[in-house]
Amino acid sequence: MKLSTKANLAMGLFLCVCLIPSVGMLLLPEEPAAANQTLAQPPSLRTEEGGLNPQVLDEVTDYVADHFALRQRLITANAALEGLVFRTSAQDSVLMGKEGWLFYRETVADYLHTDPLTDRELFGAARTLALLTEYAQNRGARLVFTAAPNKASLYPQYLPYVGVPLEGQDDIDRLVPLLREQGVEYADLFTPFREAGQVLYHSTDSHWTNRGAALAHDALADALGLEGRTEWFTQPGQIVKNHRGDLYEMVYPTGGALEEDTEFDRPFGFTPARPIRSPEDQHIQTENLAKTGNLLMFRDSFGNTLYPFMADSFGRALFSRSMPYQMSLLEETGADTVVIELVERNLNYLAERAPIFPAPLRELTGEPPQGGASAQITSSGGGLEGYIRLEGALSGPVDVDSPIYVQWGDSLYEASPAGEAEEGAYPFTLYVPSGSALDSVRVLYLLDGQVLQAVRTEFSHTGKNP
Repeated sequence: MKLSTKANLAMGLFLCVCLIPSVGMLLLPEEPAAANQTLAQPPSLRTEEGGLNPQVLDEVTDYVADHFALRQRLITANAALEGLVFRTSAQDSVLMGKEGWLFYRETVADYLHTDPLTDRELFGAARTLALLTEYAQNRGARLVFTAAPNKASLYPQYLPYVGVPLEGQDDIDRLVPLLREQGVEYADLFTPFREAGQVLYHSTDSHWTNRGAALAHDALADALGLEGRTEWFTQPGQIVKNHRGDLYEMVYPTGGALEEDTEFDRPFGFTPARPIRSPEDQHIQTENLAKTGNLLMFRDSFGNTLYPFMADSFGRALFSRSMPYQMSLLEETGADTVVIELVERNLNYLAERAPIFPAPLRELTGEPPQGGASAQITSSGGGLEGYIRLEGALSGPVDVDSPIYVQWGDSLYEASPAGEAEEGAYPFTLYVPSGSALDSVRVLYLLDGQVLQAVRTEFSHTGKNP
């Protein structure tokens, strides 16, 4: 066979192989997304307004990149090759550690203290939790906050070399004293996990094991003073190899490796109040006729394995993944206990995603002088029936631990010092009754401990008008 013929055959074979992913989209069934992936939606030729979509070519590119045939298998093969040859992860958000351990890359910043929360963000988180505590107490409920530790915080010995942590404390260690100052109950999970004497997180997953979830339950039950509950951590169980790590699935979407986990011998005593499709359900409701107490628990993905243990300890429970926290669920459930669980790496959510609840009323004595700070406020409808949502930012000289108050008509409210704002500005969010008369809007704050009012407040409306 002539050299040119061989070259043509090789080129033809190469082109055929290159066509498999695109032609296969027409012939092969689509593979589902792996782990936490969100695949691009089909492109649209027109916008919602009916005009031509100028981004259609970009959308086509994104769609093909996410949906080409054999995508997951090819990604897995490439990841396995990179891991074997270069000892690196093919997934940017996953870090390959020692002895086969995988970590969320974003948690390295927490470990190294390279991107700490600001003092204002920490105050905003603590004060917002304090307002939620007040809200719960006014309705006869008790609120406890807890943070699930980052995997890297508990097991740094399995990290690859990422550098030496900078001086300073972890954000959670800086937050806890502020929680005490603000009267927020905090259930510490870091100490029991560090003292457990065994690994309680999966090596290829970002979450704790079932045994780890049992320990978290026991620590929360101790903090809540629950009587007659089961000490789950010491319960016997069977070791089964049935867990597929979320980080492993992100790197190797069609890989088949499984990790060991514990199946406890003792069955749970609760029953679903309505069908549970998945631990990822937005709302999970349970009942346990052998127990008392009514729990409302706001949780994240760490609650996927934690919720059965908590449900076993309460007569009724509602587990919500809503973010921001929808506090109207407290009235709907009549809960006497509220638990907020949030993973360490997402503590910033407390300062950025203001919970949904009516702003508490405050009283003002005297007329405060004007200060040098200015405020911007935008009102919008939605989020809480019968209320207007006000979002704002305060700029200028303000105490780092200053509450923020908004006078709306004749009433003075304290805002949650949480939200999004430009760097250097102090965000705030609050919900006020929609029937309030808009006689005046002004913002009050503290500077050197003195109450001042913003020298200028710019007010605008979006969505429904008040």
